[in-house]
Amino acid sequence: MHKNMDEGIRYILVGVLTTLVNYIFYGGFDFLFEKIGVASVISYKLAYGVAFVAAVLFAFFANKYMVFRKKGGKLFQEILSFFGLRVASGIASFFLLVLLVDVLRLTHTMGWVLSSAINLIVNYIGSKFFIFRS
Repeated sequence: MHKNMDEGIRYILVGVLTTLVNYIFYGGFDFLFEKIGVASVISYKLAYGVAFVAAVLFAFFANKYMVFRKKGGKLFQEILSFFGLRVASGIASFFLLVLLVDVLRLTHTMGWVLSSAINLIVNYIGSKFFIFRS
């Protein structure tokens, strides 16, 4: 039980850091794209893509080595599985973001917060029980 609690705490910490990486890239690129004249209807979508790639790269290494403390193993298979899960959940999260912003008229930030929260839950389940299982 103690091991699971420690792992859970590490997962939450890495999740917070991954979310921070995602938000910094998202916010920075959304701001940058709008400042250089990219239309608002497109800027947040491009920013989402950049932030997604940065966050997935960070999350893979942090989850593998910090959270689940996996050494060795089938790195290529883990990377493919991890990225596959993140791409699938990222696509779903992207369409949720578009729905929240374009249809429900939430702000870019509020749409991101809600879609990211759902994405975080899906990614935990996939990582814990499928990709980095012991």
